[in-house]
Amino acid sequence: MVQASGLNTYHSNPPTLKTMTTWQQKLQPRLIAGYWSIQGSVPVLGRVRKQFPDQQSAQLESDKLTAKVSNAIAGGEIRETLLSKTQEADAHSALKILESNPNFPSDWSLAQVVTWAGRAYTKKESTRTILEACEEWIQEMVTLKRSEVHMKNMEQRINRLSEWFPDKNVSDITTENVRQWISDQDGDYGPFAGRQVSVTTRTNELTTLKSFFNFCEGRKFLPESPVDKSVKSPGINRGEIIALDLDKVREIMTIASGLADKAEAIPYFALSLFAGLRPHEIRPKDGKKQIMWEDFTWRKKESTLVISYAVGKVTSRRVIKLPQNCVDWVKPFAKESGPVIESSFATWRGIKDLVRARAGYKVRGQHFKHLDPVLAKVSDDQDRPKYVADVLRHTAISYYLEVNDNNKDLVANWAGNSPAVIDQHYRSLIKGTKELSPSDMVKEYWNIKPMRTKQSVVK
Repeated sequence: MVQASGLNTYHSNPPTLKTMTTWQQKLQPRLIAGYWSIQGSVPVLGRVRKQFPDQQSAQLESDKLTAKVSNAIAGGEIRETLLSKTQEADAHSALKILESNPNFPSDWSLAQVVTWAGRAYTKKESTRTILEACEEWIQEMVTLKRSEVHMKNMEQRINRLSEWFPDKNVSDITTENVRQWISDQDGDYGPFAGRQVSVTTRTNELTTLKSFFNFCEGRKFLPESPVDKSVKSPGINRGEIIALDLDKVREIMTIASGLADKAEAIPYFALSLFAGLRPHEIRPKDGKKQIMWEDFTWRKKESTLVISYAVGKVTSRRVIKLPQNCVDWVKPFAKESGPVIESSFATWRGIKDLVRARAGYKVRGQHFKHLDPVLAKVSDDQDRPKYVADVLRHTAISYYLEVNDNNKDLVANWAGNSPAVIDQHYRSLIKGTKELSPSDMVKEYWNIKPMRTKQSVVK
């Protein structure tokens, strides 16, 4: 009931789901993927997407939002429309599509989507050279807020195609041209012909061509994409996923603790090993969309880190519950705001490579030779083991899966991945040793914490 004072209060018996309006039901907290959330489109507020650490805080926010909408309705602030029921249902369905489609920026309205579609769609076919179409494709990605690194990679690949087919229109490219373009066979007309190029590189090239020509088909620059089902993907090289043992984890954290730049090194390696973050989430090449200190919430019992839509690899927002040992490593270096890694990408790459080299991995020394010239001369020796890409993140996910009784849904949400990927790649990686069972190793892993002495790690 809304009182004259403008404050919203309820009767002693609050409304039940049966007596609530549709918008009131949407503002009720729900448990989604292990987190209490409020999601839905309601009057006054529009789209609401919020996540909470517990039911109590979610219910408190629900009451506040319900009061705000109720007071606006009572004050006559809800706009009236002349839409028919069919039109309203259509608009409601469109909003649902917009909410669930990760290809649109999260802050776009229906009007923005329709405006974009009006520019993008035409019934008439028009001609474009490869270079002209590429410029429009890149502008499309700018509108959709793709990362600069992604756009630069796509532009380089299509510009190369344009150089091989100068002044050609996109409609002139045939399926056979595409098939030869990604081939590594001698005599074919393409950049990889007769060269030893990985299947992953050629598959990535095909993926780019497919996306580009699909865009061109949608813009009516050609009748249909030449990248059809007859063009088979070369495949990809899948690296073996491994988890580091306890000694190597301790060694890496000890090395990071001993650096002059430990204020950045310790948070980076701790968040990678104990929170499962991707390297580009902590320090991307462009330095624009990365985790910030204001994304952390420090609590006595449960600290969290929010990975926003712009930062994460996938388009969904995720909230990471930080293990206590991760908090112990990271919190002493926390600031009120700003990026976790402030150094330039070139500077940070040198620090990261130095840690890998001191941990015994095969690393080219040109990026850290100013920090350790002696090590830089021998760090690329053939007898050193190669560093496995993303091994820190793989280690974190593997141990987190074990400590959570192989709950792949919970771990997928924590890691920003799908349950299928978690089940396929990370299950049973922790084997144990003669001295320690897998469960004992897991306990020790989550107990790897800094000691009071600055360069020590608890055993």
